[in-house]
Amino acid sequence: MSSEFDDARRQLESVIGSKAELVISSGLYKGSYPSSLEELDNGLIGVYHPTHKGAFLPALRNTELLMKIEAPNSVYQAVTTAARSSLDATIPILWLKLASTLEKVQRRMFVRVPSAIKAHAFFLGGLEEEELPEDVVPPPMEWFDVRIADISLGGIGISIKQDLIPYCLEGGRYLLSIKIGNTDFFLVGKIVKILSKREGSIVVGFAYEALSVSVEKIMVGYIRQQELLNASPRG
Repeated sequence: MSSEFDDARRQLESVIGSKAELVISSGLYKGSYPSSLEELDNGLIGVYHPTHKGAFLPALRNTELLMKIEAPNSVYQAVTTAARSSLDATIPILWLKLASTLEKVQRRMFVRVPSAIKAHAFFLGGLEEEELPEDVVPPPMEWFDVRIADISLGGIGISIKQDLIPYCLEGGRYLLSIKIGNTDFFLVGKIVKILSKREGSIVVGFAYEALSVSVEKIMVGYIRQQELLNASPRG
């Protein structure tokens, strides 16, 4: 058993049962999948086997996944590879092998700050027609205006005006065109839930499929700038 796993075991034993997130950054099943930490055994980390469209997510041996596990005031994360699945157990388990050192990231890195950035969104699909309720029509595939209500490294809140709500589909994939400072960039992700409904608009939660290093740096700079502005005394 490797020393890396021994170190990971010592850190993770106290958070067994905690929520987890598995991220696949490329390929047919690219996306983020909710899970939970279930077991630590024989050099492997056992998480609840994630699902995709009502079935267990196909996870071929050596598939690379970024694993994130919630802990009080922090998040443990590491790059892992799929080792095997135990689907006939009481709790279906996906066994992961560490491919990097387990890191403890302070939640401060995921602080959420308010924003008023104007952006544009484009529906990319992501839901099969048979998954849609009978009374729901897929949004048109064209650009529409949105506003970023809040932003963090974990996701963003998007404000959508009342007349554009038909463009919003929970679970749908979207391309966002955003400008922060003098830099234009794109984000791909999913609308994961409706956060609030206000008079004349709704706010939805948008989860990234992945963040490039360059975009992450831009966001970190913006978040820190907003924190300083919000902390400044009002005269």
